[in-house]
Amino acid sequence: MNKDFYSVSELNNYIKGVFDNDHLLRHIKLEGELLDVKKYPSGHIYFNVIDEKSSISAVLFSFNAAKIKFIPKDGDKVMIEGSVSVYPKSGRYQVYVTDMYPSGEGARLIALMKLKAKLEKEGLFDPKHKREINLFPKAIGLVTARGSAAAADLITNIFRRYPLVTIYTFYSAVQGENAPKELVKALLKAYEYPLDTIIIGRGGGSNEDLNAFNDETLVRTIYRSPVPIIAAVGHEIDFTLVDFVADKRASTPTGASELATIDKREVYESLDNYRYVMKERLTNRIKSIKEKLFYLKNRPFFLNPSSIYNDELNEIKLLKDNLNNAMKLYFSLKIGDLNTRKEKLQALNPSKVLNRGFAMIKAKNGKIIKKVNEINLGEEIETTMSDGKLYANVTRKEKHV
Repeated sequence: MNKDFYSVSELNNYIKGVFDNDHLLRHIKLEGELLDVKKYPSGHIYFNVIDEKSSISAVLFSFNAAKIKFIPKDGDKVMIEGSVSVYPKSGRYQVYVTDMYPSGEGARLIALMKLKAKLEKEGLFDPKHKREINLFPKAIGLVTARGSAAAADLITNIFRRYPLVTIYTFYSAVQGENAPKELVKALLKAYEYPLDTIIIGRGGGSNEDLNAFNDETLVRTIYRSPVPIIAAVGHEIDFTLVDFVADKRASTPTGASELATIDKREVYESLDNYRYVMKERLTNRIKSIKEKLFYLKNRPFFLNPSSIYNDELNEIKLLKDNLNNAMKLYFSLKIGDLNTRKEKLQALNPSKVLNRGFAMIKAKNGKIIKKVNEINLGEEIETTMSDGKLYANVTRKEKHV
């Protein structure tokens, strides 16, 4: 309605409507420096964004502030996304920020998003290319850092869950400038082995630490893998491009072990249940056949019962074969457990230590000597080595300080 005079509220609301309906102002991206940053108990953060010539007020409400991954402060160079609108009560316009990140990280994030969109358009992340994991693998390949906690975690948990598997390790740097090339080289080497599954990953880290797993060549190499690949880059919230191209993604190395194998305890439980069901079915079937045979034998025109019960007998044979196969798997797992324990015992065998050049010293009474002060000058000692024993008397002692 036209009129000569408007209230201040009407004017401010009209201006707000103009701002809110402008496409550019509704989706604005700015780069600048923070000034006068103030965070309130409510969680809201108020500040100015400046460049060499101008300044604009901005606000980051608590629900958006909780999502940013750094603590903003005066002097930070940032990239922000949001909208520009008017606060009608004061007539002041400002930027309502929805996301904010440091300038360097922002540029890297933009490049990463462009690469992700490009690879996604090519179909590298399409779910139809994802393959199922063989939970009863003969061999698994690990692509990770040598001596890392992630490698130890993977090996320990895989053997704990499924001791029948053989593990091949292909070590590589997992962060730094050379990491992408080393990871690709390790993967290509792994492709030459008869593997059922490959796990590629590392422990957690910052976005910069994990950046090697966003390399385009690495992503394309994983896409061309001849076997399913599990990504275990060790982060819960953030994703890398490797996570999108892999057949499965685990948030931790332990999670990758669970995706790669079935737990032997599940196998034992299933076999126990299967054995019980098979036994019941066999017992009931045999009982049924005996009853029918008894009935037919007492009929006056009984001809050939074997021709009548071939189906039942074949079913019994099939049930027996299935039970035998289940038991073979059961005993294979038990043998795998025994072999794992045997290897651990062999590693602790004293003769193994002696073969590396160490020796065991005993006093005349048979007590093993561990410290210098446990033997006196002139006493006889017995030294056991890998190929025999030496007998001597102590003529001199020196104790390390």
